[in-house]
Amino acid sequence: MKNTEINWSTHTFNPWHGCTQVSPGCTHCYAKRQDARKQHDTVTHWGKGAPRMRLLDSYWRQPLAWDRAAARAGERHRVFCASMADWCDDEGLADERDQLFELIRMTPHLDWLLLTKRADSIEKYLPDDWGNGYPNVWLGVTVEDRKHGLPRIDVLRKIPAVVRFLSIEPLLEDLGEIDLTEIHWVIIGGESGPGARPFDIQWAKSIIDQCSQFGAAPWMKQLGAKPVESGMQIKIIGQNGRLSGHADKPNEWLDHLGHLNMRYLPCLNLIS
Repeated sequence: MKNTEINWSTHTFNPWHGCTQVSPGCTHCYAKRQDARKQHDTVTHWGKGAPRMRLLDSYWRQPLAWDRAAARAGERHRVFCASMADWCDDEGLADERDQLFELIRMTPHLDWLLLTKRADSIEKYLPDDWGNGYPNVWLGVTVEDRKHGLPRIDVLRKIPAVVRFLSIEPLLEDLGEIDLTEIHWVIIGGESGPGARPFDIQWAKSIIDQCSQFGAAPWMKQLGAKPVESGMQIKIIGQNGRLSGHADKPNEWLDHLGHLNMRYLPCLNLIS
């Protein structure tokens, strides 16, 4: 059973809750807003020096059930880690990080997608037995702009992994030419939620064309709340006939953007 609305994963898992903003991609962090709502603004787990929130043992047992379900179905299920944290956060919980990798070793039917904005800390926090990479771990970095995002790709490329991926979301500007050598999968998306910044369709087209050149698999996740083309905001009508404020379902926007031909559909070359 899928426990997340993120359309490129089956489940989400967090070794802890809490983080510190490090770049423009964090400006409108949904996880920070969600944490504040749950804590009723009395406790915060965000920011330098803020305590990260530990999670219950029952929560940590959930991936074991997911693994059994995937094995019974003869499938591989993807787990995004972490939606409410950054596993490379220097202020993260060390014991929980060790427990995370122990859990990964115990769930061979799950592909764990470890995403970070702290590319320079990846090697520091990988387990001693990492070698050429765990067979069920995909390493990824966020790439929201040229200044902060593109250098992370160069760091990621040097780290051994069976799959390397990019989360180009929220995409905040034209990235220009990107070196996608040794990058296997590229998620692309505009920003959603309060204060969303514009997302130009041409930026996405450029990235998808470059994925084709390098043999990387693109995944067009969403247009976000403010898709723009030729300087004009595009209005997307959802299946319910109402204006979509998220545009995360291709059948909601492809009919309205016919010039985005089939090669721009969400696509993932399954990597075993």
